[in-house]
Amino acid sequence: MHVQHMNHIVLAEDDKDHSILFQVMLKQVDPTKTLSVVHNGEELLEFLSKQIPDIVFLDLNMPCKNGLDCLKEIRQQESLKDLPVVVYSNSANMNDIHKSYVHRADLYMVKPFDSYHLKHALQSILSMDWREKYSNQRYYFINNRFVPFTA
Repeated sequence: MHVQHMNHIVLAEDDKDHSILFQVMLKQVDPTKTLSVVHNGEELLEFLSKQIPDIVFLDLNMPCKNGLDCLKEIRQQESLKDLPVVVYSNSANMNDIHKSYVHRADLYMVKPFDSYHLKHALQSILSMDWREKYSNQRYYFINNRFVPFTA
């Protein structure tokens, strides 16, 4: 079985502390991964117009252009429509999760409270088989586990 390797990761996150923690935990999970960080939605779309990573972790609440607007634009572009996008948000609000899946996020992940949970989440998410498009939408990731989601 071929598993798609997630070697180049983009994190769209305006909070510098979250960005640093994500980078540190990713290096612990796999030091060979490449991480690009953008700080708002416009930077993300500019980045994606030049190169396509293996996966995007997308914060919902960002300046200039929020995560949902970015997700809508990503899914409208032929070259990006299959790009795995994990919404990476502080919000555990069911409405935010539902809207993310309506706009075809591949997975919704509630930001972990500590580094151990983030490390475990990254290990789990980066080892998933992303060829099974949209099968993850029955779940969201919170408190170090996948939880069933019903809209």
